[in-house]
Amino acid sequence: MTEYEMLRLVIDFYRKDTKMKDLRFDDLYSPEYYMDVPGNDGRIAIKKFNDARDTMAMAHFSLSYIEDIPSDESGKNFAKTLHIRHAIEDLNNSFDLLLQIPWFYYRIWVEFNRGASLQTRQLKNKNEIIRNTQDWVLLAERDCEYRKVMAYLQTTSNPLEAKINSFFSVYIEGTSKLFTVRSLCNALKHNHALSFEELYEPYDFWLNINGKKINLRDEHIEVGFKQKIYEKDNTDIEVGEIKYDYTDDFSIDYEYAQGEIFRYEDCTDEKYRFKIHDVYKECCEYFDALVDLFEEVYNQIHPQISLLPTLVGENGKPNIKSSEDSISMNDYFTVV
Repeated sequence: MTEYEMLRLVIDFYRKDTKMKDLRFDDLYSPEYYMDVPGNDGRIAIKKFNDARDTMAMAHFSLSYIEDIPSDESGKNFAKTLHIRHAIEDLNNSFDLLLQIPWFYYRIWVEFNRGASLQTRQLKNKNEIIRNTQDWVLLAERDCEYRKVMAYLQTTSNPLEAKINSFFSVYIEGTSKLFTVRSLCNALKHNHALSFEELYEPYDFWLNINGKKINLRDEHIEVGFKQKIYEKDNTDIEVGEIKYDYTDDFSIDYEYAQGEIFRYEDCTDEKYRFKIHDVYKECCEYFDALVDLFEEVYNQIHPQISLLPTLVGENGKPNIKSSEDSISMNDYFTVV
């Protein structure tokens, strides 16, 4: 069984019970079933269609195993965040892969080589890209970026420019949103993990007051105090102070006489604590909008890439024998 067949079986299994939009599997085959003709790189574009679709499928898979119902079970909530983490990364990558379809089909990269028509100081390839040279596809992949694709599409009055720009404005920039899939993915890149309210446990701070241990949180008591910092080798010299504060949670700040301040909030994720439902909802909306954008790109580019006649049957489609195997992902995963 090929990877394509495996993925399709998995998608067919779980997509029936989800509210998210269906992905395209019909009328999209692997590159060997298509023809290349001068002027465009059709089969590379077909590979990128498949790459984008399959990566979106993995995001769909992760999201389909999340039950959008609040839970007090820490284990269930932790499992949800694992699925969300994978979905975020796959969704973010899917958009970048989708950009590579017009990038390769129209050979947009050519316009950003040294001295080319669209090349500027800000928009240029890191390396000179020449077809059929060593690793040229890899180099072109690395140089693909949103601004370059948009500059080309705008110059050629390509209708995809407005479609891609609309998606980018809402789901990538998302100036009206508290967060986007892209910003969450960047947070994962720089902070390893996202902080979720459902997994957060406040610090329990106990004080011994007149011989009795008091839990400040349980008693709704706020407290703050300071502790002097002295030179290690000369304890007569005061160099700063430690500020302890317990309001909603425990924090410790350091302030030194020479002017430097070290705030506890700078080394925590308190300002960026998310709710599982909010992130899940944004991921699902992003996915549905990306499916629509995928179809726009597909409808404009795919019809221009012809199938190889020698591999096409009488029904006008490739002679592909589907696998008779069936897979139930419920044997390996549980909805949480």
